[in-house]
Amino acid sequence: MLTCCSHDNIAYNTDMNTTTTTNVRNRAYYAAENAILNCRATMNFRSLAECATPDVRAAAETWYAEAGQFARDLPRHDWSFETACAVVAAFSPRIRWDQNKRKAFQYAHGIMPKGLRSHIAAADRCVAKGFDGLDGLKTNAFARAIAGDLNAVVIDIWMCRAAGLGKDSLTTGQYRAISDAVRTVAREHNMAPAVMQALIWIVVRGKAQ
Repeated sequence: MLTCCSHDNIAYNTDMNTTTTTNVRNRAYYAAENAILNCRATMNFRSLAECATPDVRAAAETWYAEAGQFARDLPRHDWSFETACAVVAAFSPRIRWDQNKRKAFQYAHGIMPKGLRSHIAAADRCVAKGFDGLDGLKTNAFARAIAGDLNAVVIDIWMCRAAGLGKDSLTTGQYRAISDAVRTVAREHNMAPAVMQALIWIVVRGKAQ
């Protein structure tokens, strides 16, 4: 007979074999879903990469280098380069790149930017912890790419749409599936993953800013 016991206010009365089987099935389901997403994203990214003009390719090649220079030029000599890149990334969610730069510049001058308080809180953490102040996969990858890690792949709203995800938020597994698709197409074009991501992003948005 199954008994019901409590631990940390949670009741357990489910057969462990049933629970294990359900968990295995769930993992298999999500793994299959992510594999399908990876295939779809890879095909989409291949098509978008083929659409890129020489101007788009040139813009993609320099995008993160220029972002890195912006971070270097922030007027805070007490910040490391890592800190500056992390602060820039902290203000990136849900805003345009020109707005992102303006808010990071204001923050570096000691001016509290208007907008989400979560951005400022993240920037404060970055001043103390650098990259480790960023909780999100996207913002962490963005900071590292700005800092020159061209193996970092940034998956934002535009990349989700390019991948055909059908929504603007994603799970860790979906992030990895789309990131791996970028890396696959980058290898096919002999590009760094971050450069390929920038290229796809520019093609989808229609502009580099």
